[in-house]
Amino acid sequence: MITDYIPLGAANAITTEELVRLTGFNSARELQAGIETLRNQGYVIASKCHDGGGYFIPETAHELKTFIRTVENRAKHSLRSLQSAKRMLDELEEK
Repeated sequence: MITDYIPLGAANAITTEELVRLTGFNSARELQAGIETLRNQGYVIASKCHDGGGYFIPETAHELKTFIRTVENRAKHSLRSLQSAKRMLDELEEK
């Protein structure tokens, strides 16, 4: 299982490339789909983009709060992009 290879703590995060190699997935995209499935099942698998990036199981409240903040910010940016696209679609369909 993927979680067998994901370390505890942000300082020990494992890169996507290393996790693909260890788990036997064929690509980063396949690995990400597997992680998304686990997250949907309730597993907390955090990731970070700085300091080398990678996946980890949060060890502290601070690590978890940082991950939550990152995901919330991404979601807000995605929602804004979606809203702009929908407004443009509405305008195009009115013509």
